[in-house]
Amino acid sequence: MQKLEDSWDYDYGFFGKLRQGFFDEKLYQEFLDLLKLISFEQESFISKDAIRVLWYIPLFMEWQKERINSVISLQEYSIKKTQIENELERILGTP
Repeated sequence: MQKLEDSWDYDYGFFGKLRQGFFDEKLYQEFLDLLKLISFEQESFISKDAIRVLWYIPLFMEWQKERINSVISLQEYSIKKTQIENELERILGTP
């Protein structure tokens, strides 16, 4: 859980950098790799903290797309965002 929280760190996290208008490819890949390790299949309940950190990601990334369009194309950013959303769907499932 701490690694998920760290991804929001303003100075060192992928989402903290994104908030500042920087798209860090290395931090992106590290975050995507982290998501790939997460599975709640054996869990009866998912912690509130995990849900709090995960559900906000697609909204946050959508809000940042205009901020980062000078460092990554919108098309490439959309692909990266979709990769993250696919992992979130795998982790959380669909209704």
